Amino acid sequence: MHREHRAEALVARALATLRDEILPTLSGDKRYAGSMMANALEIALRDMQGESDAAEWALLDPIYGEGEGSMARLAGDIRSGAVSEASHAKLVENLRRHVVAELKVRNPRFLKSRGVTG
Repeated sequence: MHREHRAEALVARALATLRDEILPTLSGDKRYAGSMMANALEIALRDMQGESDAAEWALLDPIYGEGEGSMARLAGDIRSGAVSEASHAKLVENLRRHVVAELKVRNPRFLKSRGVTG
């Protein structure tokens, strides 16, 4: 089993234990804190399973070369006009893919509420 899969399995098991065995025994502020912990574990698990890194590199690599760009650099280049849809035809499409991939990890309910599937 790969290291990533082991970590993913550990986080999934911790989340299941928290949800099934620990949260039901908590009340008040402790239950709220436990729910926040479960939410953080869900985000971490989705991040491990997600496509957000691949979507980020699919956005950055055509503009800067393989492994050379950063989101901060792209934001600055878009603001300055150095990068635009005119200079990079798939910019908007790739930005959308990246945002959707990030939201799948960070806030999938938002996507569902907007009817966005991918």
